Amino acid sequence: MSQPPLLVLDTNVIIVALLSSGPSRTVVETCRSGVAHMATSDALLAEVAEVLRRKFLWRTDQVVVLLEELRSFALVVVPAEHVDEIEADPADNRVLECAIEAGADFIVSGDTRHLLPLGEYRGIPVISPAEMVEQMRN
Repeated sequence: MSQPPLLVLDTNVIIVALLSSGPSRTVVETCRSGVAHMATSDALLAEVAEVLRRKFLWRTDQVVVLLEELRSFALVVVPAEHVDEIEADPADNRVLECAIEAGADFIVSGDTRHLLPLGEYRGIPVISPAEMVEQMRN
């Protein structure tokens, strides 16, 4: 039996999964259940926390509970390499750094401006949540 795929999820995938049903939620639930594995980093978790507080007015206690839950099923890596691939949105580079450090099989993103147009980064496919759901079905 082959290993479950290791995924790095962009912040938008996690946020969308929290707020609505659909492919993003399916991807997160697949990671939670162990059918796939999720890798993240402190920088990516901090971005999730910041977006939830700023854009969605989550209270600190709500954010803490979510981050604990994510950490309970994610591999948290400490990227050794600094990447400057995406100048227009430096935060997107943290996704790439995490994927390199984790040896991810896929980067899953809804970012149509910077990440998805890469197609792949250092051999790691960058795909949408819908594409990931399709991959897992096959």
